[in-house]
This record gives sequence, C-alpha cells and structure tokens, in this order.
Amino acid sequence: MNEHAHEPKPDQLKRTRLATVTVERPRCPTCGGVKLHKYRTLADQGDGSALWWVQCSCGRRFRVLLE
Repeated sequence: MNEHAHEPKPDQLKRTRLATVTVERPRCPTCGGVKLHKYRTLADQGDGSALWWVQCSCGRRFRVLLE
C-alpha cells in the first residue's frame, strides 16, 4: 500500500501569493548618485537598524539609516 496516496499532487496544491517589498539603493540628496563611500558605521543600534555615514562622489556627506 502506498503511504503517500492521500497527499495531493503538486499541481493540485494551492499556492499563496506572496507580497512584494521593494528596496531602493540609497541616493545622494544633491546629485542623485549611487556611488557612495561609507566612512563610518553603527551596525546595530539595539533595534536592528544601522546607521551609515557616507560621502558621494560629488563630495556631499550625509547619513543613511537602514531600518
């Protein structure tokens, strides 16, 4: 006797649609560039977020907060 006879075939399984979450690259607020040099990092601030201090190739310095 086949012990797997009661299981549905793969084509009969209902699949749940997964939500899509998009993530964009950090961009310079001055020029919109994505070539950023990270010169300081706080990897974990206790809540799972990270803080980067970056400098764009245009010279602008700013912070990036990853939550």
